[in-house]
Amino acid sequence: MLTTAERDVVLALYTTSHYVGWLSAITDWRAGTVTELSYTGYARAALTFGAAGNTTPAGGRQVANSVAATGGQKTDAGTVDAIAWGIYAADTGGSPQAIGLLDADVPFFGTCTLASPGVITAYAHGLEADQRVFTLAAPGAITPTGISENTAYYVGTVPDANSLTLSTTGSNANPVNTTGAGAMLFCPYTALTIAQNATPEFAIGALLLQV
Repeated sequence: MLTTAERDVVLALYTTSHYVGWLSAITDWRAGTVTELSYTGYARAALTFGAAGNTTPAGGRQVANSVAATGGQKTDAGTVDAIAWGIYAADTGGSPQAIGLLDADVPFFGTCTLASPGVITAYAHGLEADQRVFTLAAPGAITPTGISENTAYYVGTVPDANSLTLSTTGSNANPVNTTGAGAMLFCPYTALTIAQNATPEFAIGALLLQV
């Protein structure tokens, strides 16, 4: 475990002379392979963070953006969806050094059965049908056969407070069946639709980094 001072050093790597961009898709989280928004008027925003402080509950260190960070007003027609943010070392080009989904819900670890559909057990997950989750491999865990990493799913059904199933589309139209049990990390997210003349914005404190 890092000391407090070393955690602050890590946080400083992302909070000094860095920029935040909006992402419409994540192809490979660990590799930083993403699709960034590109509408007319779009621009990354310079990040301004407050002082590092203890997490609540205590046990880590965190910083939050101290001023709103916008993505630039969308002046062209139509709509685009943003699902995540990325922190970049420059205002254009390059790959993100950190990625976060647009949601206040905490990612959770879940185990999955071999079933049709596969049933995920996750204590007090708090999700409802049709909410969206992004999947990531969990260190040391076998990924359930039938569920893909780096993939966006919908919550299909919620049998009870500690379990759920997945669907590849909304309204549980395509339930996800599994042919092998396992476990992985499930990250809830919300798609933000940006319409013409709208300006997407990270509200104060909405962008939180912690170690």
